[in-house]
Amino acid sequence: MSLFCIMGNTSMRYLLLPVLILSLLIAPVCSAATPNHRNEASSALERIQKNAPPDSLYDEYNSIIETFSKAELLWEQNRPDDAENLFRLVLLKSSLYEKKFDSLQREPLAQPAPVSFRPVPAENPSTTIPAHMPELSLSPATAPSKETTPPATNPVPATSAGQSADDALRTPGTARMIVGNKLTYSVRKGDSLRLIGAKFGVNWRLVARQNRLNPKKPLKPGQKLTINTKRIVPKIVQDGIVINIPDRTLYFFRNRKVEKALPVALGMSTLTDLVIWQTPTGKFRILSKIKDPAWHVPASIQKEMEQEGKAVKTFVPPGDDNPLGKYALKTSLPGILIHSTIAPESIYTFSSHGCIRVLASNMEAIFNEVTTNTRGEIIYQPVKLARSDNGLIFLEVHRDIYDRHKNLQALAKQLITKNNLELLVDWDKVNASLQRKAGVPEDITGSATPKHVQTRSNQTPASYPSKPDFKTASPAMAIHPVSN
Repeated sequence: MSLFCIMGNTSMRYLLLPVLILSLLIAPVCSAATPNHRNEASSALERIQKNAPPDSLYDEYNSIIETFSKAELLWEQNRPDDAENLFRLVLLKSSLYEKKFDSLQREPLAQPAPVSFRPVPAENPSTTIPAHMPELSLSPATAPSKETTPPATNPVPATSAGQSADDALRTPGTARMIVGNKLTYSVRKGDSLRLIGAKFGVNWRLVARQNRLNPKKPLKPGQKLTINTKRIVPKIVQDGIVINIPDRTLYFFRNRKVEKALPVALGMSTLTDLVIWQTPTGKFRILSKIKDPAWHVPASIQKEMEQEGKAVKTFVPPGDDNPLGKYALKTSLPGILIHSTIAPESIYTFSSHGCIRVLASNMEAIFNEVTTNTRGEIIYQPVKLARSDNGLIFLEVHRDIYDRHKNLQALAKQLITKNNLELLVDWDKVNASLQRKAGVPEDITGSATPKHVQTRSNQTPASYPSKPDFKTASPAMAIHPVSN
């Protein structure tokens, strides 16, 4: 049958029209590109991921990521021709996206009203202390902690009060929400320091030090351990998921409240010309929910298996030996899953090949609550700042595991000064917290009170040394409980 005969049929004509248009659009890209467009598509994706997408382009941004993810999957399945078509489509979509993005950047934007991190607490604070969270009430640092054996499904209690509308507009890394508790845990049979650290999302070495334990000696069932699971929420969103890489925590929000704060394992710090195992940052959405997932082993991991002398696997069916566990959430970030794990002690470490691992019990819970198209974002904030309504200031410092910041001291100073708090903190405490990198909120409040200082100084505090005096840093201080 000739093309003219086909075009004579009205219904077929409408079916072919989109195909012809798409062919015309892709043709210029094809003619100018090299035989293999995978590297070009990867570079294009890397370019657009350098900046967060504006709301008007969010769907197009995710469409590009999804297309690239599908192309990568086809490539790994040894279907290069099909993958090539999608890589070309990524190039076309990226080109259109970048033009629209540049156009929006050139448009004059209305300047938002300045939002300050006020040194004087509001007379009518918008947040209250949940009645069932006595550990978050304002009390002396020496107050006794509550003895509790938390359920395994929620190792990091994460309850918060509603937040004011300006919370999301504050400087990144600052917040008025602290979740978690300081609690007493009763050791169970089979527990180890590493496993307890994984369950609660805490540094097991810090647990050993604070409880004066010898890490080489096994724990005894019934042994009491003091554990601090408090953490500053790095970013507040209306609904969805926020994952902060340095604190290895997944925050799940509903109505601007943290429903869950779950410890996770993230990508290794490996970064070479040949392989990148680091977990990427960027916005995403949940594309699909998979129960009993099969694992199509990426070519890069197959190569690693070969180099380590292991049996090379290309496919792992669902089952007890599948590293993806029983539940997986596929994100729009290429190759990145949020999934359960069969290696529980790996949680709260940087040991994956980029994916986000979650304890099996926690993953089942969040799998049932998260829906497809849930939005999320992976961020990188090793230094976080918070202030309570009565003026106490807290700093939380983690290792810069991916070496994204040259100077954490400068980053902390920037957060403090941008929030008009430089005259209200004790800089010796700031330096000590930066030295420890304890990964928990530490009180850095100085002797000055909000009544003493109500204006911002443009001068660097005279007491702020050019370099932290790490030699005189005190041991890990007790954490003052704080309200939202």
